[in-house]
Amino acid sequence: MASAEGFFEQHLVVNAASQLLLDVFGEAGRHARTAVAVPALPMNAPVEIEVVFEVGDGA
Repeated sequence: MASAEGFFEQHLVVNAASQLLLDVFGEAGRHARTAVAVPALPMNAPVEIEVVFEVGDGA
């Protein structure tokens, strides 16, 4: 995530993304995550979230 100088609350932004995955997918959305901040991201994006999903047949 692109962070302004002096911003140290990156984990709170990532917490919101984590909660969204749990709200949408329930326990199947439980995951590991990291929060990393940089001064700038490509195309001036404020946040970059990378997700890897495993899709199954539910059996």
